Amino acid sequence: MLRQQNELTAASEMKRRQDIVLKDMAQKGIDAIIACNFGDMAAGPCKYLSDKIHAYTMAMIMSPDGIAQYMCRIECPPDMELIFEPNGEALPVAVWTAPYIPGITYNKNRFAEAMTHYIKLKGFKRIGWAGFSFVPANIYKYLLENNPNVEFVDYTEDLDEIRLVKSEYEISQFMRVVDLHDKLAMAVNAMIRPYVTPHMINLEVMDAAAKLGAIEFNTSLLRHWRNIDGKDTDLGQNSQLMIGDYLWVLIEVAGAAGEWGEVARLYRLGQEADQKYLDVCANILRIQHAVAKACVPGAIPEEVFALNNKLLAECGYPIEERLCIHGQTYDIVDLPLFTKGDVKPLKENMFITIHPGYQSASGSFDAPYMNYTDNFLVKEGGAILLNKTPQELIIIGV
Repeated sequence: MLRQQNELTAASEMKRRQDIVLKDMAQKGIDAIIACNFGDMAAGPCKYLSDKIHAYTMAMIMSPDGIAQYMCRIECPPDMELIFEPNGEALPVAVWTAPYIPGITYNKNRFAEAMTHYIKLKGFKRIGWAGFSFVPANIYKYLLENNPNVEFVDYTEDLDEIRLVKSEYEISQFMRVVDLHDKLAMAVNAMIRPYVTPHMINLEVMDAAAKLGAIEFNTSLLRHWRNIDGKDTDLGQNSQLMIGDYLWVLIEVAGAAGEWGEVARLYRLGQEADQKYLDVCANILRIQHAVAKACVPGAIPEEVFALNNKLLAECGYPIEERLCIHGQTYDIVDLPLFTKGDVKPLKENMFITIHPGYQSASGSFDAPYMNYTDNFLVKEGGAILLNKTPQELIIIGV
């Protein structure tokens, strides 16, 4: 984590989110929803609904009365009375704490015991799991076994329908993240020089990101290669850059309020680019623009993924076997997930990153590997490019 505290989301935006979710819950007969998370690279529904992230495990129960938060801090009895404090326009918040960490098994039920006390106190009859995959097995098991009169339902997809479509406020926040990535991509131009290693550049990018307000950073996303005896050879993270080397740099950070974005470019040090990689870059950019145009409201991610692979195959490149596009929210990778099986139609104002890639071999992320990564916003005429970093193979020192 680069910074200790994330910037708070505007109270009016939190009220908007909570009001929409509470209205949807009421329509579906759900009294409360439960969300859990661990860490801040996938902050999940907890961050979306409460604007809270935590380095350790946290959980929450949200109902029309407020948000009860369960966090790893000082010891509290499970039947402690929760005092809900006003929270501006948003729902009031009460905090219950215990020194609970998943790896410590003797107190594995601490959160669930306190949550059960609150559930019975409030008389909830129907509770939704908001982000079912985030819920630890011990909490899930304990709540089911000790609340036999409560019907638990999966509310994950219902919440996804709400949170993945960005409000004007959220779009403005993501534009700040895009601008942060553009600044860092341009700063990399001054970091690439002879005798430094990719690892050293990685540290410099982390330092610059922290100074520009980022709160989290995904590390070691660089690929370094050199032509040795006629073969482009992966040199890893700790080999010094020399004249003629290629370096692919992916920057992926969370901005001041916790929203993720990313940008990636290919660089060459001290020499003009080989025609091979000029052609690769031109083809990858063409594919990126083609799949972006296909990302209209109603498009099916799985079908866009198939288009991406069709275009890669036409270029003679290995097809993508993971994903070529994904959403970004408070989670570093989120829905929509453009791969096999994602058949939920796109909606306008979804924030996505598009990164069709060139691989040296099928399924390989070893160098030479590169993609053009940029953030886009889904619109009626196709996803629009948000980044301003030049889409080119960047030559350093020529």
